[in-house]
Amino acid sequence: MQSLNNIVSEESLHVPDYHLDHFQARVLEELHLEFFFARCRFLITPACRYITTGKATPQEIAQLEGILAQRQEVIEELKGYLMYGLTLYSALLETNSYHIEVNDHLVIARFVGLKDGFEVKLYTLRGEDLPARYEDKIYLGRDVVRLDRLDRDHFGLREMRNALREQNVKLRRRLDEYAPDRLRKKLEKDYLGDLQELVEDFSNDAGKILKEFPPAFPGDELDWRVLLEMNRRFRELKHRLVEIDALLLDMEKALFNKSRHAARYVTKFRKDVTNDVNYIMLKVNGRITDAVNGIRL
Repeated sequence: MQSLNNIVSEESLHVPDYHLDHFQARVLEELHLEFFFARCRFLITPACRYITTGKATPQEIAQLEGILAQRQEVIEELKGYLMYGLTLYSALLETNSYHIEVNDHLVIARFVGLKDGFEVKLYTLRGEDLPARYEDKIYLGRDVVRLDRLDRDHFGLREMRNALREQNVKLRRRLDEYAPDRLRKKLEKDYLGDLQELVEDFSNDAGKILKEFPPAFPGDELDWRVLLEMNRRFRELKHRLVEIDALLLDMEKALFNKSRHAARYVTKFRKDVTNDVNYIMLKVNGRITDAVNGIRL
């Protein structure tokens, strides 16, 4: 509930004028926002009503109803704010468009408070399955949203690097918790050491980009040689992620019949990596290449 309180305390969440295509517009229409009560979660529906996934106290319900009655405008602005980030700094919707479309474009955005923003985990599920089959939702990926600025330096590379590091640490913790000891030792030998090395390589290469290139991307102003080098560097980052994706796939297969609960966390991590691969390929290398080629759309 604290995350929602922090959001609605904002005076407004304005975004620049931008156009959504048909698919994106449908997602915005069906977008559900998810936050936490003490003992369950609650979803704010497109009609600005609510659904709970468990038992809430009367005090929690009263507070939520007050927010929905008094701060509906900010809640609607939050949806547009989130969609702006997803369309500009993510390929999450494009990567998962099939699953989203077969679920009638319903997307659940779960907000979890961070020190300087929010981690937003996205899921999809058919509307008729809420709330009874809430646990059957499909994980789509995650994004990081800050309310104090819309733009992201270096195409959001710093956030991508931080998320990759954090997910690697969380994966190890989950495997310690759910994988049997003998299997855990085999995973360390066959996969986790290589995964750690790949994550470190990505982190080091990303750090060089953060130091050597301007935070903003004024494609019209940068020399074409700088653009070509930037494109090469980001493409190499994508290659690192492709290697991580392949390693996680092998780990997922190794775990599937031995510890399916542990395998779930590998699957989620791999989903995030796949989203990052597509983001760099579609949005980052695509924009830089358009600038190099002088394409103006």
